Parts: sequence; structure tokens; C-alpha cells
Amino acid sequence: MRVTKEKKYFDSNQLDIVNQAVSISEDVVNDRFNMTLSTWKKYRYDIRTHKDLRDHEKAPNVFAQIIRYSRPAPPNGLRERDFYSICIQDHNILQALKRETELTLRPLLIYVLSHELVHIIRFYRFLQNFDADEKSRTIEEARVHHITYEMLKAIKLDDLPIILNYYSKHREMVY
Repeated sequence: MRVTKEKKYFDSNQLDIVNQAVSISEDVVNDRFNMTLSTWKKYRYDIRTHKDLRDHEKAPNVFAQIIRYSRPAPPNGLRERDFYSICIQDHNILQALKRETELTLRPLLIYVLSHELVHIIRFYRFLQNFDADEKSRTIEEARVHHITYEMLKAIKLDDLPIILNYYSKHREMVY
């Protein structure tokens, strides 16, 4: 019996889809939050896939996570500057696509990336504390799933309704 090794990383075609999903997600979030180019520059973040992640940025059981870093203050600056990294967990996404055959990569990534970008905007606008307690995080997670759904529901993209339905339970507010 031959044992096949699980794929841990996106291949080049899948990375192209990641780039497409990033562009769509940024546009959708831009429209929702009425952001200008100069506003976007204030929100410092990057998006990396599994092959570029350090060990502490890898996580089981999630499709992506946000890690907050602080950068030194600029010359004559008064404080450190936060920087967020969206860490895409290729291995978990690939496993889910294999397990849940109705899911497809592009709409799943659009949902995940849009969701994480909403978190980042909410952190920068002080609408949510990155270091919130567990109860606040749970409530915030449901809130961000709801915002993500509201942003994406009007987009005409094959298989996106499947993803929106897939996350429907996550939109329920928990108190």
C-alpha cells in the first residue's frame, strides 16, 4: 500500500489564485469601509502563505491567523507602530478542500482574506482590542463573520454562496 503525503503548500497555480483573492478582498473591504489609497497606507499588513511562515505563525485548525508585530518608532516618532501579518495556513485549506468537495479555493480564499482584513481595520480603528479576553474575541469573531457576509453576499462569483452558507453558523452572535 502506497502512502501519499499531504500537501503542505500551495502550488504555483494556487498561489496565482491567492493573489487574485487578495485583490478582490482588498477591493471589497475598500468599498465597505470607504477607504482611500492614503488610508490603506496607514493599515500596515502583509499576507503570507505557509512556506513563508515561521514556526510560531503556523496554526492547526484555522485557515488563517493574524499575528501582530511592533516596529520601532520612526525617527522623532513617539511610539512603536503596529504591523499585522495575515498568515495563510495552506495545509489546513488544502485538507478542507479535499475533505469538503463542495468547497473551491478562490471563493474560500476571498472569504478568509476579506474576514482577516476586516479584523485588521477594526484593530487599527480601535473598534476591537487585539488582546481582548476570550468572551470579547468570541463576540468579535461572530461580528466579523457577519460583516464579511454582508460585504460578499452581493458579489456574483461561482461557488461564493456555498462558502457563505458554509460559514453561516459562525455569524451567530454569542453572548
